[in-house]
Amino acid sequence: MAKTHCKLVLVLALVLLGLIGIAVGTASNYRAEVTGKCSATSVASDTSITTYRMRDRADGYGLSVLKDGGYLLMGDTVWSSGMGVWNAFVVKTDAKGSVLWSRQFGSQSAAQGVLVDTKRLSVQTTDGNFVVAHDIIDFYDANYESRKEGWGDVLVTKLNAAGDRVWSTMVGDYSMDFPQRLWALSDGGVLLLAKFKDTGYGSDVADFDAVPGYSVVIKFDNNGKVQWSKKMNWTATDMKYLADGSFVALADMEVRTGTEMAMGKIPTVIKLDSKLKVQWAKSIETLSMELPTTTGSTPGNLKVSKSKIRLSAGDFRSVEQTQDGGFIAFGRYFNATSLMTDRTGTALQNLVESIPYVAVKMDTQGGYQWAKRVKTGFAPTDIDFKTVRTNDNGFVLMRDVMRKSGMKKSADSAGNLELLKTDANFNPQWIKKIDIERDTAGSDLRATKDGGVAAAGRIVTTEEHMVMGSLEPYEEAFLVKADVNGNVNGAKIVTDGAKAAAEDQSSLILMQAMNASTEDIKLPINKAVNAKVSNIENLTRIIVPPASKKVTQVCAAASRDSLSPASGENAAPTAGTWAQINYESAKEAKIETEKSRQVHAELLPILQKIYNNQVKMTDNTSGLWLTYYVPRQTTRADVEAVEKAYVALGYKVDESEGGHLNVSRVGISLRMTFSVNNAMVGKIEVML
Repeated sequence: MAKTHCKLVLVLALVLLGLIGIAVGTASNYRAEVTGKCSATSVASDTSITTYRMRDRADGYGLSVLKDGGYLLMGDTVWSSGMGVWNAFVVKTDAKGSVLWSRQFGSQSAAQGVLVDTKRLSVQTTDGNFVVAHDIIDFYDANYESRKEGWGDVLVTKLNAAGDRVWSTMVGDYSMDFPQRLWALSDGGVLLLAKFKDTGYGSDVADFDAVPGYSVVIKFDNNGKVQWSKKMNWTATDMKYLADGSFVALADMEVRTGTEMAMGKIPTVIKLDSKLKVQWAKSIETLSMELPTTTGSTPGNLKVSKSKIRLSAGDFRSVEQTQDGGFIAFGRYFNATSLMTDRTGTALQNLVESIPYVAVKMDTQGGYQWAKRVKTGFAPTDIDFKTVRTNDNGFVLMRDVMRKSGMKKSADSAGNLELLKTDANFNPQWIKKIDIERDTAGSDLRATKDGGVAAAGRIVTTEEHMVMGSLEPYEEAFLVKADVNGNVNGAKIVTDGAKAAAEDQSSLILMQAMNASTEDIKLPINKAVNAKVSNIENLTRIIVPPASKKVTQVCAAASRDSLSPASGENAAPTAGTWAQINYESAKEAKIETEKSRQVHAELLPILQKIYNNQVKMTDNTSGLWLTYYVPRQTTRADVEAVEKAYVALGYKVDESEGGHLNVSRVGISLRMTFSVNNAMVGKIEVML
């Protein structure tokens, strides 16, 4: 599914390149202040790397940090041979990663997750016990099977401190449903965020990923009873339960107005109160495109109208609250603005080398404050990434990247785990790469009390076993505990990544109000079930031994983005225009022939006067063509001003209509085209 999504987005990005041209970010609009050097402090931090093998394939999809410093690792496991059935598992460890107990989940047929949406969730409740959630394709009867359109419901189970089942409840709709987030409440209950697919499409749907869906929030009491449930008119990409009992969500939403359309969905940050009522919703977009549409059948009655197309600012995956009560949405630029890097045809290679992270900051009311991006130098192998806020109010981002940058051989394309640490304003502090045996892929990331992070995922080991006559590697779930600097004591497999710096992107981003709503819903499926929880054999390997060591936190000059504008400034950054962006990114070319010099010498002063000395000659194709960029859309008035100037120079006007101007005199004929119908660019092309 992920690979298909990447291909679709890449096609969209390349289409936008053809429509818009080449562009890059403009100068910063927000103010940054250096507040002095932070105090470098030594902190005690535990580190280790441990793997866990249940059966011969295991993947650690979910991780929780427990009150005693230990961990709860959830995932899936299967035998490689034959028609293996995936089973969800949970492993309880101490603070050093040593296993205290391991459990697997079964039921009447032992059928488990369908592995379309790999979310395995766990949380420690106020009584010290645990609630876990995963998808399941079991506990059905004849009535259920007659109504189902796709397999997949959500199983929520409470375990006691010893790993024994207390209760289990199945919720969902009669289609593919998956858990997304799980939160413990002070009353001993839990909140579940889940994604349900719509029904009414039949059971023979070829691609369930194309079936629309929605997210629900479900409140369970401490006995597993559903107390209430809310439906959202969006599918959440991420959602956080905040300290005051309210919520912030991130979703990709449709634009449904009579005058506008969007090329795809628009990422949107949504703030909800404690009762799941929407307080505000703001989009994250780049500048809209205006595409000209011509109507009429003859030259005399042609009319040009413009269609406004709104564009996503990227693939946004998470949202976090900041120390000042505002929010940061984290994404990756995978659209026109990320590829628009130069005019030499290297944009696609830049895409391969590194898809940058982007962070968009807003205040408590969704007011846009700034946007930045960071390139880490390595190409991601998946569209997903994880973020956590650390105890110094910075952030750590995790994703899977290629072992070597660029398009290399398959052996080099095996994955590393990349960790990027930034301060509160998205300025990079360190980058680490973790390379465990054949391949490393991360699935979950958590902040720890000592300022470090813990990560879970899957490795492909160097140890092989025989599967149906051929050698196959074992796959194991892993738990990595890194210190405050991203290091693991004594681990050569943890290395420094390339240095990176934040680049301002504020003038490329804008935020607009969006329509979002919630409503009460009665869950179609809501019943207590008798899930089987049993022991599962677990082979533990210590890759890097546990260690506790005092380390000095990486500390540089701290910058603080001012939240209040200076006198006379606007509080929010002002978005530029595509014409400005294209002009600023244009690279001036050299004059190649004598004829070009003569034409340029006459035309440049005329254009400089009209466009306030902001003109760049960017193309001189073998003396046959001159191309000029200006920082605004050209107009018919511009054409007439150029025409008047050429008449004063003794030229004859052969044609002057719309954006076309042809002039000539003895020995020279010029055919000029002004981009009067294209608001995306200010361009004048001159054929000699």
